[in-house]
Amino acid sequence: MNPTRLFLPLLLLLLLLNGCESNREQPATPPMNEASQEVKEAPTPPAPPVNETFDGEPQLSLFPRAGAFRPKDEDEQGLAYWSTFLDHLLKTSGVIGGAGKEGDRSWSIRSIKGIDSVAFFAPLAVEPDTGYRIDFSLKGELPEKGEAGIGVLEFDQFLWIGDQFTEAITREHLTGSHEGVRLSGPREWEDHSFNFVTAANTRMVHLILFREGEPDRKPVLFDDIRVVRIDKE
Repeated sequence: MNPTRLFLPLLLLLLLLNGCESNREQPATPPMNEASQEVKEAPTPPAPPVNETFDGEPQLSLFPRAGAFRPKDEDEQGLAYWSTFLDHLLKTSGVIGGAGKEGDRSWSIRSIKGIDSVAFFAPLAVEPDTGYRIDFSLKGELPEKGEAGIGVLEFDQFLWIGDQFTEAITREHLTGSHEGVRLSGPREWEDHSFNFVTAANTRMVHLILFREGEPDRKPVLFDDIRVVRIDKE
């Protein structure tokens, strides 16, 4: 597998040319003298405002990603190799207690030897041509060639895919991207914020918590992630 940085300019140029898929079924009340029938109702996707502190009921659904894309199904060797990275990421990252900004819980991401881009993404339904602000806190002792932060990818519809997208799906649905905040060096708890405006055909974003570059055993911690709608500047 060829590790690829999430927001390299070459990747951005390429991109501009993943709950799991499900439907909730509810029986409708049939009219008198007519047979019963089922009406499929799509679940309501998560959407701003979001305030994720990792201390109570989860507000963000976070899914792992490694490298830029999920390998194709027919690439059995690449898919197996990629899957080992995801399994390792799930075992070594996630919510941890006692290390949050206020001594509570936070989200930890550890890097993996052999790949220089790991992340977790959270899908959110958004409105087109609309401004949003993302606030978050981060702490970490990043190595000299390591970086971490939060970025955004935009898509043209809400895709109920709880898995990293393949290159084909990304090409078909991507409408834009925002690097957001990228940090390096040792960091005590710091608050960060950035704004972005969705494209005219955007219906979903992936909020991406990433760490890239030189692997290091020390975790990067995220806390107090907020996503709110704002007036466009």
